[in-house]
Amino acid sequence: MSVLLVDTNIVSYVFKRDTRALAYAPRLNGQTLAISFMTVAELYQ
Repeated sequence: MSVLLVDTNIVSYVFKRDTRALAYAPRLNGQTLAISFMTVAELYQ
């Protein structure tokens, strides 16, 4: 199994449905994605 740690800006693009997320889609598809606790905190901010 492959786990990919995703940075805050990428997660933000995906959640906001920003067109910049499309550039990362090929790399993210089919992966188990993980985010750090700091990313969770920044998203709540």
